[in-house]
Order: sequence, then structure tokens, then C-alpha cells
Amino acid sequence: MRVDYQFTKHNGYEFVDFISVTEEQLHDFNPLSCSYALIKCEGKYLMCYNPLREQWELPAGKRESGEKPKECAVRELYEETGQRVTELSLIGLVKSKRIADGAIKQNPVYFTEIKELQPFVENAETTRITLWDTEEQIGVVDALDIKVLEFVT
Repeated sequence: MRVDYQFTKHNGYEFVDFISVTEEQLHDFNPLSCSYALIKCEGKYLMCYNPLREQWELPAGKRESGEKPKECAVRELYEETGQRVTELSLIGLVKSKRIADGAIKQNPVYFTEIKELQPFVENAETTRITLWDTEEQIGVVDALDIKVLEFVT
């Protein structure tokens, strides 16, 4: 992966580690924060453009009350990109630190590969989606998401 770091944003968090875990081991890592949905299609990764942060991101978001981490990944993926998938596999946790106070976040990362993208409808969180090969310059990309992609590519 070749990244021009002048096109990354940190958004207040820095990468600490990527930990390989199973679903059964998730309860050992508390508290868990938002869930990622990492989608590969045509050899590239699905990215969504967040107009509020003005950057490309992996689909991800916070869990709702009573929601399991995988359910969160499925829901956020659909809400942000219009992609309906149910077969996601946990590939690990991304551990990050809030720069302001050192608080640690642990985010489950789920993965699947699909044959083709489903239609996208612009929404409040996402104005466009793209498949990214992690090499071409697409604009500003979240720095934490770059680290996640480095561990899976």
C-alpha cells in the first residue's frame, strides 16, 4: 500500500494495534466501540465519502442499545453505502487512542467479499461511494482506516 500521508486526517485518534480475535474472544475486550464493515469487490475496498469530515472512510459506526457488534457492522454498511450483506466474518479489532486524553477504543472489524455493488443512494452520512485499490489517489482518507487496510492487504 502506497499512501501519500498529506491526504490523511487523524480526527482525534491514533492507531495503537490490530489484534486478531474470534467472535468467542470478543467478550475479553471491553468496552467495544463502533464496528467496521470491510468490503472487498473486484479486488478493491469499498470506501464511502463523509461530507461532514470531508474524507473517505471505511463504513463504520456506533452500536445502538442492545446491538451486537456484527449487527452494527451490517446496519452501518447498509445505512452508509446501501450494501446489504449478512455474511460478515470478524477479522480482528483495531485498537486506537484518543489523542486528547489517551482513552482507548477497540473496534471490531468485519469482512466479506462481494461480486458486485448494489445501488447507492446518497444520504446524510455519505454522498458517494467508490472501490479503492489502496494505491490510486482518491483524496483525503481517514488515517485510522488506512491502518486497518494495511493489516488486511
